[in-house]
Amino acid sequence: MSDTRVLVLIGAGSAVFTRGLLADLISADDLGAWEIRLVDVNLEALAVATRLAELMVQARKAGGAITVRSSTDRRDMLPGADFVVTCVGVGGRPAWQADHEICMKHGVFQPVGDSIMPGGISRLLRTVPVMVEIAKDVADLAPDAFFFNYSNPMTANVAAMTAYAGVNVVGLCHGMHHVQRELAAFAGLPFEETSTLYAGINHLTFIYDFRHNGRDAWPIVRERMERELAQPADPADIGSIWENGKAWHNPFSWEIFRRYGAYPAANDRHVVEFFPERWPSGAYYGKTLGVDAFSVPEILTWGEQRYQGMRAQAEGEAPLDESIFERSTGEQEQLIAIIRSIAFDRREMFSVNVPNHGAVPGLPSDAALEIPGVATARGLRPVSVPDLSAPLTSILARRLTSVSLAVEAAMTGSRDLAVEAVIADGALTHPDAAARLMDALIAEQKRFLPHFA
Repeated sequence: MSDTRVLVLIGAGSAVFTRGLLADLISADDLGAWEIRLVDVNLEALAVATRLAELMVQARKAGGAITVRSSTDRRDMLPGADFVVTCVGVGGRPAWQADHEICMKHGVFQPVGDSIMPGGISRLLRTVPVMVEIAKDVADLAPDAFFFNYSNPMTANVAAMTAYAGVNVVGLCHGMHHVQRELAAFAGLPFEETSTLYAGINHLTFIYDFRHNGRDAWPIVRERMERELAQPADPADIGSIWENGKAWHNPFSWEIFRRYGAYPAANDRHVVEFFPERWPSGAYYGKTLGVDAFSVPEILTWGEQRYQGMRAQAEGEAPLDESIFERSTGEQEQLIAIIRSIAFDRREMFSVNVPNHGAVPGLPSDAALEIPGVATARGLRPVSVPDLSAPLTSILARRLTSVSLAVEAAMTGSRDLAVEAVIADGALTHPDAAARLMDALIAEQKRFLPHFA
């Protein structure tokens, strides 16, 4: 690497992520000088992200250490990259909202729709081919760069980019990290003194070992869980988007813990989607998924408000929010720590999404799993997880079936395979109902689905 490290951020119009990443880099004096290259196909979103980045650099007088460039053409920006980061959302919030509304019309209620179930499959169909094209450009123009992906659906994107573009890409998501932090708080333990072992697929990762200073901490967790769940639920605790640290906030995740002895990350809002047969018509503890339990409109509105707040700052209509420099809790927080571990060969451990290649026996070799990985000067090295229980392994194997069908559908433009993916997913098991929903989703999103033309 030269004295100045080059980081290319593709999908920089995700202004929340861009802002958090820049705040962390500006604060990371030990990492030296950076050239940040912002890329987005949406010119307006790119302009907002670029102007915000420039204002942040000025506010912290970091102009000597950080320069910002931007372009709508990633091929202009990739040569010479040391790090490439993707956080692409094809179709953005409007496409996400359309998936949600169409699924509900067909009787499918889901609280997120970014990973699985029909909404997640629709996102997969429009996202995977784009991610594969990006990955081919990275392989061509920045073959030595460390390549990280934040785009959902994570499991499908990492598997497809690896298989179809031959890249070494590492998927990152802060869900696992946050749930370990929440488990520590739930048990009344300092996070820094806790450790975990886990394996799964993104948004369904089973933490099967949880320790405090080397000693089994599950008994402490179990005691508080049983005490809280024995009390009647407060309806306000159930289905709120915002974590509140109470057992009744994630009743299904605790049910899995009781049954399997492992706690699933990333909590009920994501985990319920992997068990669609349990929530007919979205019925969830007296509420409806995606409606008044983990409301999708609420999260979309929150995202839009955050974006408009950043746009106002970028355009000088509001002062720059400098509190962003004081905290690091966003999606990007792991990335800076990983870059630091790579740069100084610290060999620290992180949760990463990478091809299995035997790390978890009993799951397909080419499946993208969320497992521990060690960040070294030569990249991320996955840690094998040989002792994930057979019941949990079988749950994951079942969930991966729909993902591989949907990836194949996305890359070949096969409507029939997309329908099969929906049936295998389990939210709609009647072939005619699955076909009607998939046809409606394809018709709505057709401008993002050139393979299906």
